[in-house]
Amino acid sequence: MLKPFFVYQNKILIRINPEELVCLVAEKNYTKLFLTHKRYYLVRSTLTGILKKLPPEMFIKVHRAYAVSIFFMDKVDRDQLEIGGQSVPISRRYYTSVIEQLNIIE
Repeated sequence: MLKPFFVYQNKILIRINPEELVCLVAEKNYTKLFLTHKRYYLVRSTLTGILKKLPPEMFIKVHRAYAVSIFFMDKVDRDQLEIGGQSVPISRRYYTSVIEQLNIIE
């Protein structure tokens, strides 16, 4: 069990378990944290700042504006991956590092 983290929503701290975090999407100085059960929170922090506080072995940055949990990745293609039927882009810059961080059996 990983240590939970907290986010402010309407001046109240809400606990989030890293195991529930599916995807992070950056929007300028804000980041949307998408959780299981179609929930999300918008926080005023950059994607890079949030990733520094999360377990690096669990989350992979796949694009300038996207990071995903390896536990929710269904399919990985050269330019995109799939999470629960949703497509997430993989930039050419991050593709090699994404593949290196995955446990691949050939």
